[in-house]
Amino acid sequence: MSFPNLTRLFFFSALVAASGASASDFQSARTAGLGGSGHAAPILTDAIYMNPAMIAFLNAYSVTVTRNSYSGPDSHEPKGALLNASIQDGTNSLLAAGVGYTRKSFGKEVTVGASSRLFQNYGIGIGGKFLFGSESKDSAQDATVSALGSPLPWLQTSVIVDNALQTTKSKQWGLSREIILGVKVNVEKLMLIYFDPHLVPTKPAGDSYGYELGAEIPLFTDFYIRGGINRNSFQTQLNQYGRGHGFGVGWSFPRLSLDAAMTRTISPARTNNFLISITII
Repeated sequence: MSFPNLTRLFFFSALVAASGASASDFQSARTAGLGGSGHAAPILTDAIYMNPAMIAFLNAYSVTVTRNSYSGPDSHEPKGALLNASIQDGTNSLLAAGVGYTRKSFGKEVTVGASSRLFQNYGIGIGGKFLFGSESKDSAQDATVSALGSPLPWLQTSVIVDNALQTTKSKQWGLSREIILGVKVNVEKLMLIYFDPHLVPTKPAGDSYGYELGAEIPLFTDFYIRGGINRNSFQTQLNQYGRGHGFGVGWSFPRLSLDAAMTRTISPARTNNFLISITII
């Protein structure tokens, strides 16, 4: 292995060892492997959930299916599975859109997103959430608005307001308004670093500030390893805020992407999670 690869692996290992998910109500295996980070530049169908403004920059049709299996220590509670299917059309930069369906143990959600590319490196997006199918919660709706820009070749930034409506019914689902700054730094094409600080002004209890921090290393032209940590972030399988970390790999083919991740939620309840995503492009 070359010296640059050894350097990247050292940094990556240090990041994972530093363990401390995001506001998005769903995470693919790629996002989970990054500890929930990546709001500045989500790829494949992740843009529907993390940053709809990015859809217009993904010039392809994409279909993704994801399974997230989780359980407490020694396979105890909480345990269950989260299933997702998403489809996205980013071929029209003036109006690109996507839709996804997520089934959790405590309800179902349909998420939509649309965006427009205003200039070569800037865009805006809007998304909607429709939550239903719970025996204990009322059906609810909420929205996401976002904007992104790439002011430098090695820097991409985004601002996202998730759960912008923050209705009484959406709060029943654990959704609070969240303001996210997404930052992606390309370090000489050797490593991609993602840092997503966020603020939850009306968080019911605890610190309103949190973050996700992740890194992605291309070991070969088509194989990636990922790692990340998060603090005071939305843990999708629990629908509560907490902290955890993740590790993942990705293998990209011309018309197919395979991603897998293992994550651990440390609080509010300890869970071990295994995710796998398959995307056809």
